[in-house]
Amino acid sequence: MTRRAHAASATGTVLAATGFTGSAAAHSGTTHAGTPHWVLVVLVALGALGVAAVTAAYRRRLLSGTRAAVGALAASVLGGFGLVGVVELQVVAETTPTLTEVYPPLSLALAALMALGSVVVGRTRYPDRPRYAALGVLLAAWIVYPVAMPNGGVYHPLGHVLVVAVVLAVAYVLRQDAWAVVQSLRADRGPRLAGLAAGSVFVAVFAVSAGTLTFNPDSGVGAPTEPLVMLLPVADPLVAWPAVEFVFPSVPMGGFVSVGTLLLFGLLGGLVALNVGVVAQQFRAGRRADSSTSALGMAATTGATACCCCAPAFYGLLSVFVGGAATPAYWAFMNPSSPLGGSFFAASVLLMVGGLLRATGGGSGAAPVSS
Repeated sequence: MTRRAHAASATGTVLAATGFTGSAAAHSGTTHAGTPHWVLVVLVALGALGVAAVTAAYRRRLLSGTRAAVGALAASVLGGFGLVGVVELQVVAETTPTLTEVYPPLSLALAALMALGSVVVGRTRYPDRPRYAALGVLLAAWIVYPVAMPNGGVYHPLGHVLVVAVVLAVAYVLRQDAWAVVQSLRADRGPRLAGLAAGSVFVAVFAVSAGTLTFNPDSGVGAPTEPLVMLLPVADPLVAWPAVEFVFPSVPMGGFVSVGTLLLFGLLGGLVALNVGVVAQQFRAGRRADSSTSALGMAATTGATACCCCAPAFYGLLSVFVGGAATPAYWAFMNPSSPLGGSFFAASVLLMVGGLLRATGGGSGAAPVSS
């Protein structure tokens, strides 16, 4: 078993596996496969700047939609390549965690605030749409689950129910309030392809940053030297799910795929794809920079993608610059009682669902849930 899978099976929160940065492929040093760290960071920056430049050129009609889509995808791949490298070279935090006693009360307080805020906003602004408040409460339960349940609730069936309930709640909200526009993407080839490309790039980068895929599997004494595939339970997200772990030392590549990770990647990747597809559709229809709905949709998509992708990679980026001094950030992601991982997940879902509803008009110009 890779250390990354061990880390995942020891946690109880979704993006706790993210930081999983952990003792997974994390290692010290100044190069990655002979590549200096600063080169990988430059690739990340160039990718981000490239996407921004292509978007600006498209808005000014300096690029056609097809060329803009190809350029944005190429820049995303470049940045994603650099980000994968950065995540793969993290410095292992060897010191014991500190201040962990504040994690449980922080999780409880944050979840209570989010649940209360969702109910209040739902009753006052959306009294005819209780599904919005329900989604907020479910996401609050996601944050507090590892703290509220004995032993993190890793093997409790309630955790499985919660994960499935969040996925179904998001699907129900979109089905009720944004289905017409979502359906229109099926007949609109350009925006549909843009959304699928964005979702695919996101899932690929997120899989590495979340620890489910590594191109730097463990080596040394006791590490497998031949291809290995095995079945085992992995706690990602929240609870233990049946999973297939694989290691191919000659590639090199390793990782795991579980029922839970398929649900998680499908949810987040699908939301990214829908947001990008709808925004691309609106831009092509002529609702450009002066359109508040398009701007809000683009901002929500960008913010949520940053939440999902960059949050898991945060420790890796930080460790590149400050080394072992990044240990507190490491443990904030690794500790299942920390609210950080669950909060990033909840924020990502709210941003993308809210942005999609704003862009389509399904949310009456406001985000569906608030905390």
